[in-house]
Amino acid sequence: MAGLQDSENFEARIQRAQENFKIISELREKLEILTEHVTSRKEALEEEIEEQLHQAIRDSKDCLERIQENIDPKLEKVIREKLGEIDQKMDVLKRDGLDAVREEIQKEVPAMTKKVLWDLDQVVVEKVQLVKKELQAKLEEAAEAKVQAGLASQRQALEEQGKRLMTLGLFGIALGAFALALVFIALVR
Repeated sequence: MAGLQDSENFEARIQRAQENFKIISELREKLEILTEHVTSRKEALEEEIEEQLHQAIRDSKDCLERIQENIDPKLEKVIREKLGEIDQKMDVLKRDGLDAVREEIQKEVPAMTKKVLWDLDQVVVEKVQLVKKELQAKLEEAAEAKVQAGLASQRQALEEQGKRLMTLGLFGIALGAFALALVFIALVR
């Protein structure tokens, strides 16, 4: 009996082990299916997240452009108003400054006039000397250029005349040689 019980017990264990193996196999299949499902769902979610990020970025850019379009006119208006205020303040400062300058000028006119006239005399003297030097240099350059031009034309005329004389001399020598040849031929005959 103990052997029968052990064999029934053993068979029950085998049967339970087979059932457990079957359950484990089913669980493994379900786990693989679930893993594939989770992986594909993860990839789909990643793509969806990426698309939503790109869409959010595009929306942000559009929003920034609209904000810029709305802010630019307002900012320009504020800048114009501030520039207008600054212009008004500058006009007041100019008028005040001009009045103060006029008063100072009226006080200092005699001394300033004297100094300006003296400075002007000095400048005139310097300018006259400078113009005098420049005129002298230009006159010297012009005279030298004319002399050089005259010398060049004389040199060219002399060269042409020398060529003509050389040609005439060569012609004379050739004529003399020809005459000598004629004389020599006449003598030899």
